[in-house]
Amino acid sequence: MIRSFENISGIKERKQELIEKLLVNEILREELVELRDKVNADDLSNILQRIYDLNETYIFKLAAVETMVEKLNKIKNSQRNQVFFKKIRGGFRKIKNDSSSDGSRKEGSPGDNPHITVVAEGDSWFNYPIILTDIIDRIIMENDLAVYSIASGGDWLLNMLSGRQYVEELSISHPDWFLISGGGNDLVGARRLATILQPAGESVEFEKNEWAKHLILEFAEKSIIPLKEDFHEGLQYLSKDFYALLMFFHLQYYFLFKGLLKTEENCISKFAGLRIITQGYDYPIPSHNIKFGINPLRWYIPFVRKFLGHGSWLKTPLQIRGINDNSQQQVLYAMIYLFNEMMIELGDIFNKQHEEQKIFHIDSRDSVGEDGWTDELHPTPVHFIKTGQTFIDCIKQKKTPTYGNVYVVKKCNP
Repeated sequence: MIRSFENISGIKERKQELIEKLLVNEILREELVELRDKVNADDLSNILQRIYDLNETYIFKLAAVETMVEKLNKIKNSQRNQVFFKKIRGGFRKIKNDSSSDGSRKEGSPGDNPHITVVAEGDSWFNYPIILTDIIDRIIMENDLAVYSIASGGDWLLNMLSGRQYVEELSISHPDWFLISGGGNDLVGARRLATILQPAGESVEFEKNEWAKHLILEFAEKSIIPLKEDFHEGLQYLSKDFYALLMFFHLQYYFLFKGLLKTEENCISKFAGLRIITQGYDYPIPSHNIKFGINPLRWYIPFVRKFLGHGSWLKTPLQIRGINDNSQQQVLYAMIYLFNEMMIELGDIFNKQHEEQKIFHIDSRDSVGEDGWTDELHPTPVHFIKTGQTFIDCIKQKKTPTYGNVYVVKKCNP
């Protein structure tokens, strides 16, 4: 009994040691691998509190979706899910029973059904609750796809995982695919971007992070997305807290995927047949420009920018830290590049464990362009539709990935 207690105490001490090293950006790559199999939900909450220097109550207050936006989210999801249930009531998931050669009936299987069911959890790229057509809006247009949406504009990945609504909906729906988009609001919500920057432009934290360098050397080199010089310029403004947050995302998503897909000895996961799609955003453009103009096809842009916080997510926090001019775009380029490579690596980890493609990534980098943004964080509808089509290509598996487990969104003219 004493030995068992000592062993448990030793495990806790080792885990805490690794967390402390993560927070100061001194954790080795193999140590991060060790930590991700040890952390639980309480550990993840503790790590985020330490990164943001805030208590849990205040973090959840910051992460909470505002009342009006929450109402709009629910209205849009209600409309979407009415379409889902209409399809279900119409026999969408009916499994066909085929006759064998001797005339007897044989059992059907889910594979006999050409219809595909999807559960979508995410942020405003999946649910932009007013005006814009978003990614899920495009996917729902497909007659052979039934999508149940719990996505919420303004939501943090922290809220999605702590609320675990996706687990309930996956258990009820048993979908073929689970789509998730999260992390953007955790990075830039409530001006928190300012907390993960080093304004002097002399940061060497990237060189200290063995795992981040691994993402570039082993994964970015396989990518068809070019690595621009802006990446190295932007790295000079990213503090140790950015890398702690990036590794925190890595741990969060690993915790999510492990809970859904991991099979233990003599125990098969309830969601073992599930396939997952992630996405990692495009390079946003910080701006205060309201963009008043006379283009009738873009009447919504000044409205959205005037009333929904344009400039407050990116431009203002960067200026608070004294980062101006071209350096602002370089900072965001480096952040989004690393975020995407992190997501691609996680999919690769689980695909190798299962010896099949279970997790796919939609890569939107460089697809929107300078003139394709409604506001600092959201593309115009034509680009959301283009990205949604790439999700459809992945879900229907009629096209092969662009490379590895990645479908790349092609750039289109606005």
